[in-house]
Amino acid sequence: MTASSAAAPDGGSGGPAAAKPKAGSVRPSPRPSGLRRAPLTFRIAMALFFVGGLALLAAAIMFASGAREHIPTWLYLAIALAPIGLIVGTFSIRRAGLSLR
Repeated sequence: MTASSAAAPDGGSGGPAAAKPKAGSVRPSPRPSGLRRAPLTFRIAMALFFVGGLALLAAAIMFASGAREHIPTWLYLAIALAPIGLIVGTFSIRRAGLSLR
């Protein structure tokens, strides 16, 4: 086995397919044909879950700092967004998966 065949397993010298991008161009790689964009309902569910998680973190910090009686009601309502987002996301992905059949 020579050094050139070890560098290029196809036996070539690394032709245009192995060419590196130019220094000035930053081009994202194209999306593989098998991948699809997430459904809108799933993206909304991710946002709901994220907001609910942040609210839970804020409530935990307030609770740990000693403000046990002064946690506002709107924060508790925002915490409820996390399981809602989880449920909506689960059904959204299931519906998207079933539509592929």
